[in-house]
Amino acid sequence: MNVFVLNDGCVREDALTQNLKNRLKVENHTITTDYKNADILVYTTCAGTGRCIEACVEMSYFLQYCKKKTSPLIITGCLAELIGKLDFVKNRDDIKIIAKKDFVVPVTNYINEENKKTTKKLSLEHATKRLCSQDIHIQFMLEDGCTNKCSFCKTHYYPKKVESANYIDSLNYLKEKISNGTRIITLSGENLTLYGIDQYKKPILHKFIHELAQEEDLNYIIVNEITAQNMYPELLEELVRNKKVVQVSLQLESASDKLLTAMNRGHNLEKYDYIVKKLQEQGKIVDTILMTGFPTETEEDLNKTINYIKERQIYVEGISSYEDFYAIPSHTLEQLSESEKKRHLMIVGQAIKSSNYEVLERAMSYPFTNLSYVIGHDEKRVYLANSMTHYSIKKNLYELPLGAVVEEAPKRIVKRLGSKINYQYRY
Repeated sequence: MNVFVLNDGCVREDALTQNLKNRLKVENHTITTDYKNADILVYTTCAGTGRCIEACVEMSYFLQYCKKKTSPLIITGCLAELIGKLDFVKNRDDIKIIAKKDFVVPVTNYINEENKKTTKKLSLEHATKRLCSQDIHIQFMLEDGCTNKCSFCKTHYYPKKVESANYIDSLNYLKEKISNGTRIITLSGENLTLYGIDQYKKPILHKFIHELAQEEDLNYIIVNEITAQNMYPELLEELVRNKKVVQVSLQLESASDKLLTAMNRGHNLEKYDYIVKKLQEQGKIVDTILMTGFPTETEEDLNKTINYIKERQIYVEGISSYEDFYAIPSHTLEQLSESEKKRHLMIVGQAIKSSNYEVLERAMSYPFTNLSYVIGHDEKRVYLANSMTHYSIKKNLYELPLGAVVEEAPKRIVKRLGSKINYQYRY
């Protein structure tokens, strides 16, 4: 059966979609990009911003209109339940709403006409995203949900309680992955700093990182989605002192205290900078996400952010352009025009390209970036991965088997990566 799969969701949905595609392939289905002639369509929606909601509703309508009449359309993700109440979906036998958080097994059950259950082991696998072949580098979703109320965020209209993956189950699962060849683990979440508060009444991310790092065969840990607002002393100490933690993603959005207050970020630049200094003093790479076009933002605010990023040598993983929506508190503030928002995005984007190049150039001299792993081959090239990125080199330079270690990271990859800015980050 030819299955069209489209994901407009966030990082968690990326992992789920990857696992769904792999599962379908194992079951002898073919993944196709031809939505008009697909035998079945799967669409994952997002509630990240007002514009995302509009776009997902429009895409759902488009897919049901363009598909073959006999081809079912499965709608999953955050907006599935809402879209199921819309007129064009009601009383339709060819549209299936699956609002399960882990939709992999329910979707395959529907396609295969089965009644299997999502086991504990499968749930852990579905929270894992393969970042390269051979599972040498994986991303694991350890937490979901956020209790913060940033004025631009979906938590005001799409609140989710914090849900932490089981400590023992997750740790044992990752230990098994390490024993099978995983060498780099990226821990992720919607606000990973809060890991454990739902099950243990206090955050325990520091304990999880510490215990995971005891595995001798694990070389590097990357920690994503950390907030200065929720940082606590034990976690900061673990991030600073743990030699296997090489990179930390610390949310910033803006270096203007005026904007941080309007965003209700719960921290000022001084608090954020204190954390950054502690991490960088121990040779950790700090990366972040920026936001441009926030209401009342001026060029002075932009310059503060640009100058701070350059001075502190923070790598910018992505820039999000503020999207207004009636259900968020920042809607009541004076909005920038669309043309002004685009101009602000362009100013920061151009500035960050050169800044990122400098950060990567410096990072390539760090000990942990000089250790790479062979993750694949083709006729002309060999593909490698280290803690910072994936890259390829001419095959005649290295005739090495999968999993072999290469103790030098070519600096020429910096130029390519330094100009790569992602504007698709969603809150």
